[in-house]
Parts: sequence; C-alpha cells; structure tokens
Amino acid sequence: MKEFNTIALFRLSVLGPLASRERLERGELQTIIRGLASKEYAIPGSDRRFLGEKTIEAWYYAWRAHGIDGLIPQQRTDRGVSKLPLAVQDALLTAKRENPRRSIRQLKILLENAGTVPRDTLSRSAIHRFCSNKACRARRVPRQFPRNIGALSLNMPIQSGMAMSCMAPR
Repeated sequence: MKEFNTIALFRLSVLGPLASRERLERGELQTIIRGLASKEYAIPGSDRRFLGEKTIEAWYYAWRAHGIDGLIPQQRTDRGVSKLPLAVQDALLTAKRENPRRSIRQLKILLENAGTVPRDTLSRSAIHRFCSNKACRARRVPRQFPRNIGALSLNMPIQSGMAMSCMAPR
C-alpha cells in the first residue's frame, strides 16, 4: 500500500466537501470555500488555526489536476536565488568586505549614492535576504585579550608602554 504525506492527507481532509462532489453549480465553489475558510483546523506542523480562501482554492485546483500528489508540499524553485542584478550583488559583497559592520541602511545609502541603484528602488528586505543567504553578515572578531584579568597567564609578556588597565573588562 502506498504511504501518503501527512500534510497532503490533511489538505485532502479540508477539501472533503469539494472532493466528494462530481459537479458544482455556478458560484457553489466559492460558497463552499468560504465556509471551509471560516472553520478552525489543527494544521500539522503549525500553530496557525485558520486557512485562507485562496489557499484552499489553490489546493482544490492542484487536487483536480494531479490528485493527492498535487497536495504534497513542494519546495520553491527560486529558493536561495537572489533576484538582485549581479552588479548590485557584487557591490553589496564588496561593501560588506570593506566594512563588515555596515548596516543594511548604510549599504542601501552607499549603493544609491554610488549610482549603482536608483533611489528608493532597493528595499531593505532585499538586502537583508541577500546578506542572509550569502552569509555576508559581520563576523565577531575574537578579543585579543582575555575578558577577565584574572585569566591572564603569568608567562604572558607585557609589552612596554601597555598599562594593565587597558586589559580590564569593559
């Protein structure tokens, strides 16, 4: 016997009143979908309790076209692919390499002032998404000195001119 995806089975259970019908009269589809969207569900893997009408409608057409296999969740085809032009991507990476502590706001202003992108066309969320995927976030630089002065080794040479106070915790 074929095993089914639990999410696909849940989606089919939501579509039950639609899936059991041979024919729908004019306007009946939207009426049933509205009724299904008004109900509360125990959605697997989610804390949410309600479904949108458009979601249920999309499931219905996927079920009609492909059966239960159409209700199995699919990964996005554009996952991890940036829609930013390559020139903008390169400029963002270069700016972050020059100064890893630059904020999203600073990166946006820098690219706009350089003429890489027109003003107010590059969103902060697009920069954030790109930097998250490309791991161009600021890296923590390890401290040169121990945080606790008591942790200093007695064998550690003290350079001339360096006061012990500069190694105290901040």
